[in-house]
This record gives sequence, structure tokens and C-alpha cells, in this order.
Amino acid sequence: MGKTNEPGVLLESDRFFNTPSTIAGKLFYYITRCGHYFCTSDYDFRDDCDIAQLPSHRNSTVYYVISGSVYIENANDCATVLPGQVALIDCALPHRFHAMEKSETLWMHIEGCNTKEYFGFIRSMYADRLAFTPPSSLNTKTTMLQLINGFRLPGHMSEGEQSQLIHRLLCELIVLRQEQHIDNRDDSISQVVDFITEHLFEDLSVNDIARSVNLSPSHLSRLFKMRTGFSPHEFITLRRIDAAKELLLTTPLSVKQIAFRVGYHSESNFITSFSGKTGMTPAVFRKNPI
Repeated sequence: MGKTNEPGVLLESDRFFNTPSTIAGKLFYYITRCGHYFCTSDYDFRDDCDIAQLPSHRNSTVYYVISGSVYIENANDCATVLPGQVALIDCALPHRFHAMEKSETLWMHIEGCNTKEYFGFIRSMYADRLAFTPPSSLNTKTTMLQLINGFRLPGHMSEGEQSQLIHRLLCELIVLRQEQHIDNRDDSISQVVDFITEHLFEDLSVNDIARSVNLSPSHLSRLFKMRTGFSPHEFITLRRIDAAKELLLTTPLSVKQIAFRVGYHSESNFITSFSGKTGMTPAVFRKNPI
């Protein structure tokens, strides 16, 4: 077990370091350091200490409070993280962790793939708040404990398994966030998807869609983004492009005919939209479908 002598960190705490293999460093999500801390109010970690300057520290950090409360600063943001809450921190920016009382916490520094993009997207879903209550706090805690406990017995968790768990942790903060607003008795977003599908090639505005389920346009857009990951406009655009791909490959219709068939008012707008989303023009896609 990895022990620490940090001020305010009790002896029953554990801290682990991890150096990834070359393959994991290139392809996987991985942990550079992590810990299960039991702290007193003397714990006050600031980024002006030597350990905060190490490369293994200056990355993306998931921080979870099991009990007590911890005050956190990150650049211009600050928050008091309460039991069951998570904070996503960019440790390349100024930061501080201070236990307000006796506290138990889980934390891990992670890198790899598109970790920063995940953090940015998740934070945006919570109005860019530094700390928030995850959709399933128990799942978050369980996954983090599983990852941290994997270092207690080196070799019992492969780097691939570690990467999968980290990815699951990040996905749960997104997917379950979307699902927590669903009322099985009145799933408005499913109704919206059905309405869009039925009227996909017609003129559709957010106002029209919102009226179909008796929601305000702003509330609909917010719920739709949480549930699907798309804005209503982007969802409509992508579904129209999917339909256009099918027509390009299975019919002799011209690009202009297909544009009007899938709901565009001009060939040029269709080509611009198709190229922007696929990286190629409709004509190139027809010759080289991917």
C-alpha cells in the first residue's frame, strides 16, 4: 500500500502512483496517481508545493467526497464539495484542496485519449459548476473504489481493464445525467424524437417541436441535449444527412433532387451541411461511400 505523510492526511489513507506502458500512454485512458484519503481540517493542498509541479499531477482530476466537506479552488472557480458530490479539476491550472472538517475522499488523476474534452463537456452539462451531484453517486463511488483498489494488488487489473473502467466512469457522468430526467409515464423526449422522425423532411423549428409536447423551446432544448447529446437542430441535420446518404447510394437522383427530398431549400445549403458533417461533398461520398 502507498502511504503518505501529507499534513492532515491520516495513516489509514492510501496513495498510489502509476506509470503507464508505452501502449497505454498512446491508446488508453490511464491513472497517473490516485488515493483514498481520510483527512482532518489540517489538510490544505495548494498548487505551489513541489508535488503539484510533477507531470503526474498536472492533468485532469476526478475528486469524490464520501463524508465531510472539502473546499476546492480551480482557476477562477471555487466550490465546497459535499458527500456524494464530484468535482472535475484541471490541475494544470491553479488549484487548492482544503478539508473543512474530518473528511473521507477518493481522487484520481487521469490522462489519455480525449480526457480534457470529456471533462469540458461534462462540466458544461452542469452549467460549468466545479462540483455537482452525479446522476448515480453510488455508481461513481463504486467505480472509483474499484479503480483505486486495483492498485492494492499490482497486476490484478490490466491496463485495458483500467481504461475501460475510466471510460465507463466518464460515460456514466454523461449518459446517466441524461436519463435522470426521464419520467417513464411521460417521456417527452421520446415523443419529440417520434415527432421529428415523422416530419423529418418538412420545415421544422424548435418552436414547432416544443409545441408538439407542450414545452417551452428553451426547456425542450435543454432536456433534449441532456437526453440525446444533441441540440434539436443538430439531431435533425444528422438524421437528414443519414437519409441523404441512403438516397445517394441507392437511387439515381441528382444531388439537387436529394437535397430537396430530405428537407433542404437549396442544393448549396445541402452541400455545405453535408460536407461540414462528413468531411466530403455528396458527390464524393457517392463515389467513395464510407
